[in-house]
Amino acid sequence: MVRDPARVGAELRRLRKEAGLVMRHVAQRAGWHESTLSRLETGLTPIKPDQVTVLADILELTPVTRMRLDRVLGVEREPDTWWVRYAEVLNRDYEDLILLESQATAMEVASTIVPGPLQALGYARATIMQSPFVPDPDDAEMLLEVRLQRARIMTGGAMPISATLSEAVLSASFCGRVALQEQLQRLLDLSRLDHVSLRIVPSDATARPFLGAVTVLDLPAPHAAVAHAEWENGSQIIKDERIVRRHRRNLDYQRSKSLPEDDSQCLMQSRLDAL
Repeated sequence: MVRDPARVGAELRRLRKEAGLVMRHVAQRAGWHESTLSRLETGLTPIKPDQVTVLADILELTPVTRMRLDRVLGVEREPDTWWVRYAEVLNRDYEDLILLESQATAMEVASTIVPGPLQALGYARATIMQSPFVPDPDDAEMLLEVRLQRARIMTGGAMPISATLSEAVLSASFCGRVALQEQLQRLLDLSRLDHVSLRIVPSDATARPFLGAVTVLDLPAPHAAVAHAEWENGSQIIKDERIVRRHRRNLDYQRSKSLPEDDSQCLMQSRLDAL
């Protein structure tokens, strides 16, 4: 039984308008009378599960948007959608990213900071707590839990991960000496895993510099791959195939300027020993 037909109807109406569709066209594609859709959107008629499926196809809802609609409907989610309990602090793009990460078969990343899935506790806490974009300390704590959960899932299995990091990462003292030690040890531990390849671009490399992070996630067909770009005050999920290929070429370029894995481990160990 639908919890609140009026709330569900309002959400359906919002999604339809967001898709740029008028009620008449949606009703025609669904094979319904326009009055049927009108009653659903106004909450006069509780929606049925098969009607949700029809509308999800017509409105081309993403998996995360469908998940949000299911929450409004009171539908229980599968156990692996762990991030649902953090919905109040996650925006749509972040939920999309987490879902894509959960589906990925491989990950490549180049970054001038430690990427979220590779972060240790102290480093993650510093990056979140010191951010001007986290308005509430309680939100920050929940976002920290999300980041650490992402890290456990992304690095705890056997999915191939290729990471190319700037040497500046090894001296990022903003998090404090103890947290930096912890982070360097985590990077070293990860670099020794069979499914992780971690390399450092030395500060004297003749590589074109860039700021932020770029990640390419390989996905099962038909999605192929998506890119995720991050910068100081924002991020973007990119699905355009040409732009994804461009980002992958950038990852290849950064990796070509990096040290071999053994030398990268030596550099990380040297920095850790110096702290």
